[in-house]
Amino acid sequence: MTNKIKHYLKLARPANIGLVTFVVLITSAFFEPYPPVWRVILSVICVAFITAAGNALNDLYDIEIDRINKPKRPLPAGLISVAGARGFMVMMFILGNLAALFLGFWPLVISLVIVTPCLYWYAKHLRNVALAGNVVVAFLSSMTFLFAAVAFGDISIGYVPALYCFMLSLIREIVKDLEDLDGDGANESRTLPVTIGENPTRVLVAILILFFLPFIPVPYVAGLYGKWYFFLGCAGAGIPLIILMIQLLQLRRKINYYQTASAMKIIMFIGILALFLGKF
Repeated sequence: MTNKIKHYLKLARPANIGLVTFVVLITSAFFEPYPPVWRVILSVICVAFITAAGNALNDLYDIEIDRINKPKRPLPAGLISVAGARGFMVMMFILGNLAALFLGFWPLVISLVIVTPCLYWYAKHLRNVALAGNVVVAFLSSMTFLFAAVAFGDISIGYVPALYCFMLSLIREIVKDLEDLDGDGANESRTLPVTIGENPTRVLVAILILFFLPFIPVPYVAGLYGKWYFFLGCAGAGIPLIILMIQLLQLRRKINYYQTASAMKIIMFIGILALFLGKF
């Protein structure tokens, strides 16, 4: 029984759930006075369960690709049945949207009308479509900030974090496609690296990083965030991004894309922390 729970937790991807939970808690800290605790708890439940459902949905559609790219994942490894994963996904969607229902009309609209259909649309039609799937995933990631801001009473507080989250998520999603190039190619997926090649994709990711870098200090210059945002954002996120950009542009150099994608997740954590500390 304990092993089964562990396999379902792996299916849900705890690191991703931890990230969205962190986003909700950071967003709640932007508000004065602090939102009611019950609203924070329900918001965490909603985003955590919807994220778990989306991850299970993706794994259901990616079983064959994951047999090559990620054979130790619960579904391709046979640790969880397809029926079990499907039941888990449905339960997570229901519980997540129920939590949104108690938060009010607009949180429910975001969760049920926007995010849930987009997750299904992505998994069924876009997950292997060059760039379009990456953009949708980045959009869904950024919606976590807007959902939390709406749930706590002021959507405008989520605009800047959502925009930054979108850009960093887009970069990371393309890197993940580079990581999955072998399996995607074998299954005739139309991801960006399969469509245009590995090296052109690396150059595109580097260009996206170069485009994003000048925007990092803008919230500080505009007076939206304080000095801690500037220092942590520039040093903790900006410098690692520059290093990644240089590595990607060294086209003859082999890169461990799994490590690069993991580094992007750490950079996203640092960026969110910078936004939080920038309020002080």
